[in-house]
Amino acid sequence: MNFPGSILMGAQSQLLDPTIPYRYFAAALFFHILLWALIAAFPNHVAFFTGGPGPALAALHSLTLGVLTMTAMGVSFQMLPVATGMPLCGATATRGASWFFIPGVAILVWGMAASDPSAMAVGGFGVALGLAIYMVLVAELMWRILQRALIFEPLSGFGLPALVALAAATALGLVLITDGDHGFLHDRAGITALHIITAGFGFMGMLVLGFSHILLPLFTLSQGVPVGESRTVFALAVFGLMAALAGIFLGTPLLMVAGALLGLFSVSLHLRSMRRCLATAMRRKLGVSILLMRAGWFFLVASLALGCATALGLSGSQGFAMFVFAVLFGWLLTFLLGVLQRILPFLGAMNATSAGATPPLMSELAPEGPRRAHALCHGLALILVAAGMALEAPLPVRLGGLAGLLGALIYTAFALRVLWLIRRCLHTAGKTGKISETTEITDKEKS
Repeated sequence: MNFPGSILMGAQSQLLDPTIPYRYFAAALFFHILLWALIAAFPNHVAFFTGGPGPALAALHSLTLGVLTMTAMGVSFQMLPVATGMPLCGATATRGASWFFIPGVAILVWGMAASDPSAMAVGGFGVALGLAIYMVLVAELMWRILQRALIFEPLSGFGLPALVALAAATALGLVLITDGDHGFLHDRAGITALHIITAGFGFMGMLVLGFSHILLPLFTLSQGVPVGESRTVFALAVFGLMAALAGIFLGTPLLMVAGALLGLFSVSLHLRSMRRCLATAMRRKLGVSILLMRAGWFFLVASLALGCATALGLSGSQGFAMFVFAVLFGWLLTFLLGVLQRILPFLGAMNATSAGATPPLMSELAPEGPRRAHALCHGLALILVAAGMALEAPLPVRLGGLAGLLGALIYTAFALRVLWLIRRCLHTAGKTGKISETTEITDKEKS
């Protein structure tokens, strides 16, 4: 077993310029607000959503691209070098990815909301270019990890298939955008399902599993996940994903169910590993963030069970919509928000330390009050929007959107406060450094 806390030794040397990861995090905060604002403003489109462009599709991609993928890019660019001690090939390319991806997502979401095919095409092209740069940079680093150090195998083992899934999801997304203007697909619903599963479980799912095997032990200062367990979870997850995708492509419900069951086996082993990490943790007080992570794990299990029911036709007319909501909102968004509550203060403190400053205490960087308020609003939003979708009732959807919007604003205030405290700390350290340098020069002149 490894002890991931040891990777902090010398990790400051692998920190990027803070403006690189934080630009992705800042954009994710904006799209998080936009996501709930669209749901609150257009509850009818959400409650009766059956596909096609409009505010509901714009809200969905504000989540998938604007929040989930945006955050994954920021976390990957910074946490992979920190966790492995191996730098990315070029910081300039990480900036270049943001120049294409962030405006591309904005244009794409606008095009979807306004049902504008030209804007969707331009935005989709920008998104694809940004993701292509991201995939090349991260794949090259993960390949070096795979060749060099077994201890970090989960990052490359889960990460490389995640990048393959991302490439497939991007291609399918571009096909769907093009079909919206020309209508050449014979089975658009099937391609849409492949796109959702590939992006949700293939890319984000694999990435979440791989990073969990490193970040949770790191944050809790516990023993890591044994390599054998990581490989078993990986194998079951990959076979489950392949079976589900084959079932969708061939229209075979039994294959879809087999994929969901393999996924459940994989998740059960993964959760056992996570529970052991928490049981052996030296740092046990994780506050609200661990509650959000556990809620995300609950929704992961629930989404796979709902996927089985949907494949067998037992979940009703809204079954697939509820399945997508459970995966994207219940599991991925909830879990990600919990993880970010730890990552933002963690990276901020590391940036302060690398600059020679004494970082603020964690209790000052991440006070429990705002995090609890956000978690309450987020949980209420999930319940209300899910109820509104299940009942096809716009009022609960609107109320849930307003609760989510309030939670997103609270979360943004929390994140901005972290950044402000770290910036103040760096500014103070800079002044102290200049004063010390001036004193040194004066002393030399006197001598």
